[in-house]
Amino acid sequence: MTGPTTAATGAPAPRTPPAGQPPVLHGDVLAPPTADTGVPATGPARLDVDRWLAAHRPRPGADLARLRDLAADVATYAQASRATATRRKYDTGWKAFADWCAEFGFQAGPPAAVEVVALYLAQMGRDHLATSTMDGRLAAIRDRHLDAGLLPPTDDPRLRRIRDGVRRVRGRPAEGVDAIGLPMLAAMLATLPTDTPDPTTHLPQRRAHLAAIRDRCLLTVGFAAALRREELAGLPVDHLELRPEGLRLLVARSKADQTGGGRRVDLPEAPPQVAWLCPVRATLAWLDATGRRPHLHRPGRARTGAVPLLSGITAGARFRATALTDRHVARVVKTTATASGQRPEIVDQLAGHSLRAGFATTAEAAGVPRPVVDRVLGHSTGTGGRYVRHTFDGSAQQAVYGLAAQLHPADTAEVAPPCHDPPAN
Repeated sequence: MTGPTTAATGAPAPRTPPAGQPPVLHGDVLAPPTADTGVPATGPARLDVDRWLAAHRPRPGADLARLRDLAADVATYAQASRATATRRKYDTGWKAFADWCAEFGFQAGPPAAVEVVALYLAQMGRDHLATSTMDGRLAAIRDRHLDAGLLPPTDDPRLRRIRDGVRRVRGRPAEGVDAIGLPMLAAMLATLPTDTPDPTTHLPQRRAHLAAIRDRCLLTVGFAAALRREELAGLPVDHLELRPEGLRLLVARSKADQTGGGRRVDLPEAPPQVAWLCPVRATLAWLDATGRRPHLHRPGRARTGAVPLLSGITAGARFRATALTDRHVARVVKTTATASGQRPEIVDQLAGHSLRAGFATTAEAAGVPRPVVDRVLGHSTGTGGRYVRHTFDGSAQQAVYGLAAQLHPADTAEVAPPCHDPPAN
């Protein structure tokens, strides 16, 4: 079986390299590499510069090495147009669509027929997917077509009408992960030991102690600064500045700030009576333990972002030089919640964003104006409300329980079932 050919010459069309891989030199013509690297491509660039260069002969004596570098830069910038989390979301959405097409023998493309996408929309409606999930999968289909230089079927007005109908008839609102409130956060932090181990303590105990200091920093900063999990995991030390009032964080880039405008979040030091909640104390304790405190930002010093705030710990109780992954944030949330005695059904509803939602919900309950909460979240005014969860309100029932408690114990002893979980075997 032969590959595709060019229309003009009938010669084999040049192969497009994986994104970010520079072309190679064949004679005096730049052409894409033909060796299979075995690394799956993350999606073609919007402009296929490598293919264009393969078909255009530079003038004699041209700086081919510089052209290679420029082609590599184009591929890098194309990849940087989407955040890592967005690319991962689009890859997942496209795979779901492609798998559904394969089930019926349809071509996912690109290009995909608008009728196929309409049928897939109907499938998502039958599956009662959340509106945000449906929109995310359609966005993945649209993005894959734009990358291929094709008009997306999702922009067809007929498909938009079907999408609106699915939303009205079948769609359901996104519920989001549960928020971590102050009582739960206090219980989670209480599971992290604070005693300093003896220097002669075995390595596993020393490593556990260091992990506890790190996780206390992770939980308190993630909550008080209302950071997304990828923002928290990737925060460098020199994006923190110690001020007389506390810490000032620079979030240089985020999901809502792709161009790097940055936002600053101020974390005041907590009063002594709530020292357990203080992100300033927890952060400084972790920086002292790692020896990274000198890397805090100072005015006039360039920010390099080279030293991560949160990093892994080796089995030998040494600190890794690389940052934690965003998945580790969710892992710490679930692990400490489980250790604090939360029921499995509660833990299942928690994730890395539970800290962010917890701050927004708690601030709302404390009477903080919504624009102030939005500013901490990094949202435009009025759009951060989706992080505010419905606060559990059982005040009426608690009043009834209080009245019931006044009854004689003999009246209720035989009808009161245990409300706690049975002990584990």
